[in-house]
Amino acid sequence: MKRKILIMGGGGQLGLSIQSVAYKYTDLRLKYTNSQELDITDKEKLEQYFKHHDFEYCVNCAAYTAVDQAETEIELAQRINSLGPSFLAELCAKYNVILVHISTDFVFDGNSERPYKETDGTNPLNSYGQSKLDGEKAITAILKNHFIIRTSWLYSEFNQNFFKTMMKHGSVKEELSVVNDQFGSPTYAPDLAHVILKIIQSKSKTFGLYHFSNKGGISWFQFAKSIFEYSGLRTKVNPISISDYQTRAKRPKYSVMDTSKIEKAFNLKTPEYKSSLRKAVERLQDLNYQIAIKASIKAGKTIMDVYDGEFGVELKADDSPLTLADRNANEVINAFLKTTPFPIISEENKQIEYTVRKKWSCYWLVDPLDGTKEFVKRNGEFTVNIALIKYGKPQFGVIYVPVTKTFYVADVSENRAYKHQLITHQMPSNLFEENSRLTRKSNESDRIRVVGSRSHMNEETTAFIRDLEANNHNVEIVSKGSSLKFCIIAEGLADVYPRFGPTMEWDTGAGQALCEAMGASVISSETNKPLGYNKENLLNPYFKVSF
Repeated sequence: MKRKILIMGGGGQLGLSIQSVAYKYTDLRLKYTNSQELDITDKEKLEQYFKHHDFEYCVNCAAYTAVDQAETEIELAQRINSLGPSFLAELCAKYNVILVHISTDFVFDGNSERPYKETDGTNPLNSYGQSKLDGEKAITAILKNHFIIRTSWLYSEFNQNFFKTMMKHGSVKEELSVVNDQFGSPTYAPDLAHVILKIIQSKSKTFGLYHFSNKGGISWFQFAKSIFEYSGLRTKVNPISISDYQTRAKRPKYSVMDTSKIEKAFNLKTPEYKSSLRKAVERLQDLNYQIAIKASIKAGKTIMDVYDGEFGVELKADDSPLTLADRNANEVINAFLKTTPFPIISEENKQIEYTVRKKWSCYWLVDPLDGTKEFVKRNGEFTVNIALIKYGKPQFGVIYVPVTKTFYVADVSENRAYKHQLITHQMPSNLFEENSRLTRKSNESDRIRVVGSRSHMNEETTAFIRDLEANNHNVEIVSKGSSLKFCIIAEGLADVYPRFGPTMEWDTGAGQALCEAMGASVISSETNKPLGYNKENLLNPYFKVSF
């Protein structure tokens, strides 16, 4: 029988990190709660919850963590960080539950010249640290069967933390100033999650106070530099003193903790912060990609809700059509992508001034409904396009075809592309499995298959085709709308796509990512180089796509 574990604060950074690794602990049954479902400060509801569930462990990830705000919300911080844990301790004692409680390095004053041990004296410098220390003392006074784990500088791909804040600022700023005389140890939240679950899995009774963080004592400045290095951002980081960065709450200048006790007690190998940071960067990238894919599919369903009914058509300033589907899809995509660290350029958003966005190194490029003319004609050849642009080049792209429920996803840096045929508008679990990998079909005929657009077959395209024919080439015209033109090039269903007409960057970003991931080139007729992005007017030159 699986052992039942209650996770308080399941929607927070650590709670989500536990969820992300829990699949490895098949002997544990984890029940996650959030503050709306189970308020740590509501003793009566806690009592009822414990009474009706037979938990063996309670892991308290719930906490008030707004360090500066705690200086003016002292009572609230005390209720969540001290009173709430005391309630948990009482109920754990009553119902024979073992409590795992998470505390902080901010219980120390930072005056030590060596890593802090569990036996070292405490002296919090701020209200947050005091509230956490009071919570530790309350648990210790009430409950014998407890593990208190102090940690520091917690970060992950989930929720808000220093790592994600740096990723956000680094994508839109050329340089940042970060404190270089405050030292601690970054802790990757999934590493702490593993420690918690391993302690539970071990059934150990060596209760008490422990320290856990990743190996390596560094400054925030050094941490920021490592974040940008591993994520490929070229943001310049300037070191400043803590005295130059005034905050409401005073912080310890040194809070590196000695983790030898927990390592020895539970036979743990603590990862170096650099190796864990590399994992965090990779997992954040994967998470961002999944968010973009979910956004495209959800937007596609929203488009079909309009497509299957009656709809009106407006004309924008450039006489291109606009429908309710464009607007609704744009809202859906924005809602998803705003949860990532990167800004958004979308066809349907109010455009950001070039003086602002020219500093952007990494951003989302979105066409919520590419092929509105095809949408209006109801021929099914319209798509949702989302690309991630990094230093002017597409790094990732997803193209979703709502009518056929087909989506293409491409990671240019890994030279990989995948195609999925969905049954419903739901993201599959096997996103990057080998059997979904896109393969290019070879042209077995003697014809050159040229992609033309029903909406954009102009004189230049016609002349291009005539030149091929004049050079004794048999030409077959393949007509497709929207970014499907890129898709058929990537799949080997066409050989060349000449575009001698106006397009905007959002029309091509995802398609270019797909083609480049498959080995094709999208070449500007002006520079004879791949199309670049984040130009002042966002207008593409003429271009040609081919292998």
